[in-house]
Amino acid sequence: MVKLRFIMGIAFIAVPAVFFGACRDRDSGGGSARSSGPAETQAVGETPATPGPSELPATATAKPAPLTTGTSHGTLKHDGDERTYRLFIPAGAIAGTKMPLVVALHGGLGSGDQFADNSQFEKTAQSEGFIVVFPDGTGRTWNAGNCCGGSARDDVDDVGFLAALIDQLQATLPVDPERVFMTGHSNGAMMTFRFACERADQVAAAAPVAGSLEIPDCSPSAPVDLLAIHGDSDKNHPIEGGEGTRSIANVAFVSMADSMRLWTAGFGCTGSPETKTEGALTTTEWKRCAGGATAELVVIAGADHPWPGGKMPERTASVQGVPSQELDATAAIWSFFASR
Repeated sequence: MVKLRFIMGIAFIAVPAVFFGACRDRDSGGGSARSSGPAETQAVGETPATPGPSELPATATAKPAPLTTGTSHGTLKHDGDERTYRLFIPAGAIAGTKMPLVVALHGGLGSGDQFADNSQFEKTAQSEGFIVVFPDGTGRTWNAGNCCGGSARDDVDDVGFLAALIDQLQATLPVDPERVFMTGHSNGAMMTFRFACERADQVAAAAPVAGSLEIPDCSPSAPVDLLAIHGDSDKNHPIEGGEGTRSIANVAFVSMADSMRLWTAGFGCTGSPETKTEGALTTTEWKRCAGGATAELVVIAGADHPWPGGKMPERTASVQGVPSQELDATAAIWSFFASR
């Protein structure tokens, strides 16, 4: 029904033209109590009758089994390649209790393990009760369209891989299919943008950080809420677009203004956005998008490329800068997802 409302909303909206900076185990059990029927006399030579449902012995209802929790690593074969990922399931998770799933994508030259440490999403997942998976890009990059590295050059099917991973986790873990979310940093943010446009039916909300929409068209099949975050002093991926002074991707990135224009057109947002500034944060919000979706862009004054509020080793400062402390991106993103 949500998809229908989304499609109907799109039909009545005139759409304007428009880094590299960087499965699962669900144990469910249960049975209903059954009563046995009266005994019957069997004639000699007769084939014993197969007991009907009402004649089976009574059984006890099984309790949901606890899940194997904590951090693990897994693989998924897709498109002939063995793809890898890091998975975290919070302590206390029960097989029969549905939980949100967050798919968190590392930046260019990063990894799932690196991004888990950098973002500290696992601590939030434990305290808030959700599952988080950190997939690995091929050659430590993602094919987000115009970027990045070998994944883009070889046209790796990362959209298909992520879709298959979500399907696998939903089939083997107690994932709430209505509460699947995606976030990412830099090249992972670009991949988040792309996935949400091309597989909108699989994610309820997206939160790209320090990355742009690097595909020429966004034609979603369902509504997706958006929270995009970008620093206005990003030297790897300039907010105004183009190639950053520290970028090694050799890509002229799409500006965030153009990224938001393409997104809001695709998702059928109407009316003028509302903008407000609180301290170092300037938020522009589109409140009327098709299917009841919303879109937000949060610009952090003075912020460079690293994950805001993230854990970063000092040795990376020369290639990414220092994380802004004006916003805890992990906390802000989960708060955004949790409200959906």
